[in-house]
Amino acid sequence: MAELMLPVPIMLIEDQPAFNHLLESILVGIGYPAELIMSTDHLAEAEQLLQQHLPNLILIDLSLDQTDTITFIKQLKKIHPDANVIAVLAQQQTSLLFDAIQAGAQGYIFHENTETEILNNIKSILRGGAPIHHVLAQYILSHQVESKQIISIAQLNKPIYLSAIEYEILNLVSGGLNLKQVAEQTFTSLYKIEGNIKSTYRKIACLKN
Repeated sequence: MAELMLPVPIMLIEDQPAFNHLLESILVGIGYPAELIMSTDHLAEAEQLLQQHLPNLILIDLSLDQTDTITFIKQLKKIHPDANVIAVLAQQQTSLLFDAIQAGAQGYIFHENTETEILNNIKSILRGGAPIHHVLAQYILSHQVESKQIISIAQLNKPIYLSAIEYEILNLVSGGLNLKQVAEQTFTSLYKIEGNIKSTYRKIACLKN
């Protein structure tokens, strides 16, 4: 995968051995040396590994402890702001995923994803983009204010000010289109679509807790 920049070392924070093995297999498959992949199922040990090795790619299972893992992501982004953080969680946990992105996660994978879907999400993040699915797009839209047409809604305590293209992408994804279809409909490269999603995530991360 010559087109990918592979950040190393890697830390997997995961307490499901089978899923951890799958992640390791996928990472090795895209070119990561197995000896540069650290694994732990304890946040305390993860904190020590973070201090000692400053891993540049971190996959963290939010089911370990939802509150503590969100706090951990916030802390590690303060210590190592350039680290790529991928949240691992169940597909129905949309509000938790939003919290992880707000804490600084650049992307996510679901326990329910196929191996191909996990691989594609990781590759998207390594290319500098980010994945998104329709439920998350709908959830983000419920928190946003579109920059071209400011909408004043009292219940939006933490609005996200989106650019026109970011708003359009979210609307298309929320309507059921995948990113390739969004790229075709907007006459934009897939790379730029993924980059705009990453920009949206950065705006979410800038929201004050």
